[in-house]
Amino acid sequence: MENCIMCSTKLKFTNTPVFGAGKLSDGTGVCSDCFTKINEANPSVAFKLKKYSPIEVRNVLEEYESKKSNKNSRLNGIKSQIQALRLDDLSTYLGRKEINELPNILSLEEKIDNIVQGIYNNGQGILVSTNTRLIFVDKGLLYGLKVEDFPLDKITSIQYETGLLWGKIKIHTSGNIATIENVDKSSSRQFSEFIRNKISQPKETITPINSQINVIDQIEQLAKLKEKGILSEEEFSEQKKKLLEKL
Repeated sequence: MENCIMCSTKLKFTNTPVFGAGKLSDGTGVCSDCFTKINEANPSVAFKLKKYSPIEVRNVLEEYESKKSNKNSRLNGIKSQIQALRLDDLSTYLGRKEINELPNILSLEEKIDNIVQGIYNNGQGILVSTNTRLIFVDKGLLYGLKVEDFPLDKITSIQYETGLLWGKIKIHTSGNIATIENVDKSSSRQFSEFIRNKISQPKETITPINSQINVIDQIEQLAKLKEKGILSEEEFSEQKKKLLEKL
């Protein structure tokens, strides 16, 4: 039998996708492992693999690996931010699966400055504080990912309650109250006072500046992110194009 067109593994009955699912448009084939990778990268391509050439499939895999590498790099940066906080509770340990989702949730400009664990709307997760918002992240086993955010400029006040073992954090936003329960007793107080101090700070007045200079600065920041491996070449080009269209 022939070899896998992607990894050169010799194709056998035991490692070949069934019913010809691993065949490409030119008649070549892929092994079961490569077919699994293609399906992870793009299920629609895997489903209609016979319509694609080896070059097209290889490009799909390379783009997927590049994005996965960028995500891992971003996750490592986020974990470094969290480690620098030196939190004294178990939020970063018990909330590992939620932390792993943060690269898909946070913008590149967001920085984490606090985290607590708790229960919100019957979901166990973490409440993350960034420079722009609070975000409750719940990566449930049965119901997938749930995310709810509370922009700092919409928070009117934050309160906490403590019992014998646990505390509660109440986030007030324009007449609504979000209650995070089963928070570590000491952490509920510390987190609430931290956020209270943040929202009480005078808001910075942003003075309009020359749009051309602003766009150039943003492109330079994107270039630095690309050099650090946080952005891929494709993502950099796409964001740069959007910024240039503003001129």
